Amino acid sequence: MSTFRKTILAHSTRLLDLAVLLSMLLLSVYIHTFRGPIPSFVNLLNAEIRIIDVGVFLAILFIWNRLFKYFNLYQVRRLDDRLREWFDIFKAVTGSALVLSVFGFFFYQERIDQNILVTFWALSLLVMILSRTFVRAGLVFLRQRGRNLRNVVFVGSGPRAIELAQKILGHTELGYRLVGFVDDDFIASEKYIPHAIRLCKLDEFPRYLESHVVDEVFIVLPIKSYYEEIRAIMKLCRELGISCRLQSDWFEFKNIKTYSYTLDDIPLSAIHFTYNDHDEILWLKRCIDIVLSVSALIITLPLLLLLALLIRLSSPGPIFFRQTRIGYNKRRFKMIKFRTMVDGAERMQTDLEHLNESDGPVFKMKNDPRITPVGKWMRRMSLDELPQFINILRGDMSLVGPRPLPLRDANGIAERWQKRRYSMRPGLTCLWQINGRNRVSFREWVKLDLEYIDNWSIALDLKIIWKTLPAILKATGQ
Repeated sequence: MSTFRKTILAHSTRLLDLAVLLSMLLLSVYIHTFRGPIPSFVNLLNAEIRIIDVGVFLAILFIWNRLFKYFNLYQVRRLDDRLREWFDIFKAVTGSALVLSVFGFFFYQERIDQNILVTFWALSLLVMILSRTFVRAGLVFLRQRGRNLRNVVFVGSGPRAIELAQKILGHTELGYRLVGFVDDDFIASEKYIPHAIRLCKLDEFPRYLESHVVDEVFIVLPIKSYYEEIRAIMKLCRELGISCRLQSDWFEFKNIKTYSYTLDDIPLSAIHFTYNDHDEILWLKRCIDIVLSVSALIITLPLLLLLALLIRLSSPGPIFFRQTRIGYNKRRFKMIKFRTMVDGAERMQTDLEHLNESDGPVFKMKNDPRITPVGKWMRRMSLDELPQFINILRGDMSLVGPRPLPLRDANGIAERWQKRRYSMRPGLTCLWQINGRNRVSFREWVKLDLEYIDNWSIALDLKIIWKTLPAILKATGQ
């Protein structure tokens, strides 16, 4: 696609987005303000317009445009998946609704109420996703018929370059046309890539790039052996204004994502190891934690007061037991539980270490003499853990996640792979809770934690919460 056509497409997309937002705003106002016939809506358009209204209107349009640009909705997104674009649209539309609410509060409080804002947000999100989907479908239609293609050159011809080229060219909807490979030792052949040719050697590439049509350059060279060459090619692409892509798994690690930042003009790349494809919706997990923990505390308030009274009457000592636990990325926090042991039980544990019935670093005793009669009943029903909803509200814990270990147990972990359980916020329940609990060895316990981390999703959280309830009702706790 020519630069002129790309500019037209970019501006058309901006105008489309603003048109969608404005249309949905007018529709939302009409839905909640005018119940009469269509002429009432026409009268709205014929209403007196003040100078300040024009200023506010232009300011809102400008901020909306900047928001959509901020969330990268006007960049080339050929390699982005659809869900990622939808999530960026969600963030941009949500920001647009917040901007509208601020201006509405200061200038149009009597005309823009909460119902209008909610309707505007919902309609804009739906129509914006649909409009972007239609635009994307139209572009795919053109690309699969040989239009709107981008000429791409691969620098490097080794196995990794061939693999990447095969994957990219295999997705015709991306609209890439292979020009050829640039390398000193040409390995790729028509056996792997149809019509694969070597364009030139590495030292000849600057001259080639200056005189040929190239839209994107994919650099797939070993970074250890070709650091200076890669640096020179990136500088060359910058000078010529040509898009340049560099494969991010430089050290051949799997499950990583890279993000670019700038700190006082110093460019930084953050490498984040991801073990599932849902890390970007962890915020939703936090929202569920807050809503359900608040609800649980309100619903169980009478029970909490009753348990506190029973603990106070059954044995001397405090009602709550606070213990330092190891949380997310080894952060320490005070976990709150109802006290189920005699006062000073932690100091007595040293004398009982030889009676430990658990393998690994964890201390477990089926008939621990420190547990009070009321405490034994509470543990069996997991009622002692109810105050941990406070830890969840504070952000120390989540409803679902690996159980947080005391300092003594955490210090006893000898195998490094087991410490990856700290890479997610600890929880009130997890797979261990619904898969045997105390009948599971510590090694299997950690494997279940890592299985949860690697396969995390909102659906899995809800499934674990649902299966935890029968485990509690059957009194299988300890």
